[in-house]
Amino acid sequence: IPQISYASTAPELSDPGRYEYFSRVVPPDSYQAQAMVDVVRALGWSYVSTLASEGNYGESGVEAFVQSSRETGGLCIAQSIKIPREPRPGEFAKVIGRLMETSTARGVVLFANEDDIRRVLEAATLANLSGHFSWVGSDSWGAKMAPVQGLEEAAHGAITILPKRASVPGFDEYFTSRSLENNRRNLWFHEFWEDDFNCRL
Repeated sequence: IPQISYASTAPELSDPGRYEYFSRVVPPDSYQAQAMVDVVRALGWSYVSTLASEGNYGESGVEAFVQSSRETGGLCIAQSIKIPREPRPGEFAKVIGRLMETSTARGVVLFANEDDIRRVLEAATLANLSGHFSWVGSDSWGAKMAPVQGLEEAAHGAITILPKRASVPGFDEYFTSRSLENNRRNLWFHEFWEDDFNCRL
């Protein structure tokens, strides 16, 4: 079944041998990893830490960042920390503690989900380290307010990556006008309709 994704950024999905019928309209994480390397180099940093949410998105993103930084040269990774999928109480305080083990690496490259970003910023605030770290965040942070709301001081100065976006004229009107009567070619639309309107057809 051919699929076109608006949000799947995992690099391995670019493999046509494994995902012959998959396409996307957003660049893979390897592109934003390269952009993050470019940002770090433009800032004149040579010693950074990386922080990744456990799982495909975080780990692949950091791996692409590390690989790209090796190819570019002149950038040392102080440490790469992984946030567990199901963090225990106190896990984020430990993450901040580990980052402080190499405290001169004040630049931290984040490939993490929104919840993990928020909890890292909370832990930095609780450790009285707001302003100590300079964050470079991936598109999961992007232009979103949720990860930083109430934690603005800890996030101050962060640079985040977001793929270029554009509105398609007429799309919203078209999309919101879809109904069971005028959208019969989509075989799954009735399932969406039942779920969205909590009904049975």
